[in-house]
Amino acid sequence: MRTTIAAALLVAAASISTHAQTPATETVKAELRAFITELNAARESHDRAALERLYAPEFLYVHALGPPVGRSQQIAEALAAPSSARLPMPNFDGLIVIGDVAVLRQPVAGRFGTSIYSKASGRWQLLQMQGTPIPSTLPKVDVAADVLRSYAGRYQQDNGNAVTIAVEGDGLTMQVQLEGRQKLPLTTISPTEFDLPGGAGRITFTVAGNGASYVIQRPNSIVIKGVRQ
Repeated sequence: MRTTIAAALLVAAASISTHAQTPATETVKAELRAFITELNAARESHDRAALERLYAPEFLYVHALGPPVGRSQQIAEALAAPSSARLPMPNFDGLIVIGDVAVLRQPVAGRFGTSIYSKASGRWQLLQMQGTPIPSTLPKVDVAADVLRSYAGRYQQDNGNAVTIAVEGDGLTMQVQLEGRQKLPLTTISPTEFDLPGGAGRITFTVAGNGASYVIQRPNSIVIKGVRQ
């Protein structure tokens, strides 16, 4: 009995000691705001060394719309992105801090996001990001079949990607012609506007004569233009 009580006291003491060494959550929030500011500065200046310092070696982005993205690909995409492509600053409400690990779970437009930060050698790094699509609650909008067909075809985007827009059922689908990219159903907002799943952006079509084009507005202010070939 005494052995059991002593063991329990040791476990409790270790737990108290661990929590005593854990930084206050508000302090960690301030540190992570500074981290996001530094990460955006590295993205804007296309600073590879800084990006390699800020993304943990084990970094993984479990994408809401495609295959997981590892550290090297994440950094490559950041270096190729426009300098204006900033990551939004989270409010860090509900941040969970456990020692040198901080977890932020929060709803984002069209998806539920989780970000995990870890501290190594006194510096925070981004360890993992994950986005889970949330089904749209927007009311269904009916668009005439001939209008939908006027958007179908193969488009060339100004970021170098080729995209296929197709009519399936009473809506549109979009598929980037890259390995591993899945076909995405688009949510109809109006006869010209469609939302990508997972809060990935809104695509607006324009048809003039036999030509068609679109503009995709991403949540992080990136604008992508596509022209039908």
